[in-house]
Amino acid sequence: MRVEIIRPLYCILLGILLNVETTSVSAEIDLDYNYEYEKNGPYTKFSDWVPYKLHKWEPKFLEDYYQLYGLKLHYGENELRRNIYFLKIGLKKRFRHPKNALCPVKDEEEYYKYRNLLFMHINLQIMRSYMRIASQFDKRHLYFYNLDFAYDLNRSFEVADGFYKEAIPYWKEAQRYADRSSEIDSDLDLGTMETERYEIVTGKLDFGKIIEDHLFRLEKKEYDSRILGKTPGRKQAASRTVKAISKIS
Repeated sequence: MRVEIIRPLYCILLGILLNVETTSVSAEIDLDYNYEYEKNGPYTKFSDWVPYKLHKWEPKFLEDYYQLYGLKLHYGENELRRNIYFLKIGLKKRFRHPKNALCPVKDEEEYYKYRNLLFMHINLQIMRSYMRIASQFDKRHLYFYNLDFAYDLNRSFEVADGFYKEAIPYWKEAQRYADRSSEIDSDLDLGTMETERYEIVTGKLDFGKIIEDHLFRLEKKEYDSRILGKTPGRKQAASRTVKAISKIS
C-alpha cells in the first residue's frame, strides 16, 4: 500500500526536477542565442528582417573607371596592370551626364573638347603604364659582370621590347585626340590635361621619339649581351662596349 503511494510521488518529484533542468538549459540557450546564432537556423532575429543599405559602389561611366586609377609611391607590375585594365574598360564606356562631368561644361563645344581631352589623357596613362612595366624588364646600364647572366638578360629584354611596342598605338591615339580637342579654342578647368594637349600639339611632348630611343638602346644592349656572352675573353670586350654605350647615353 505504501509502495503504491510512494511510487507516484517519486515520479512526480522526478518530473519536477527534470523540468527544472530543461528550463535552465533552454534559458542558457536563449541567452547565447542573443549573441551567437546561425543565420540559416530555425530561428531568426527580428533585426535580420530590417533592411539596411549596402555601402558598395559599382563603376558605370568612363569617369568612374578613370577615378579608379591610382599609383602608389612604391608600385609594381600588378598595380600597373590593374590601372591598364580599368582604363581600357573605361575607354569603352559612355560618359556621365554633362552636369556630372569632372569640370564645368557650358556648351556642346566644350563638352566635345572635354570628351576628347579625357580620351587623350587615358590613352597617355595607358601608354605610360606600359612603359613603366617595360622599364622593370629593361636595364639602363650594361656592365661587364652582367654578361654572366646573358641568357636571362636577353629574355628580359625581349619582354621589355614587347611592352615598349605595346605603348606605341596608345601614343598615336593620344595624338589624334589632342588634335581634335585643339579645334575648340576655349580652355577647360582641367589644367593637367590642357597642358598635355598643348605640349603634344606643339611637339614639346613627343613620346614617339622617347619610345624609339628606348627601343634603339634596348636593341643595342640585346645585341651586345648575345654576342659578348658567347665569346671568350668577353670582359675586355665588354668593358669597351660599356664605354661605347655610356657615350651614346
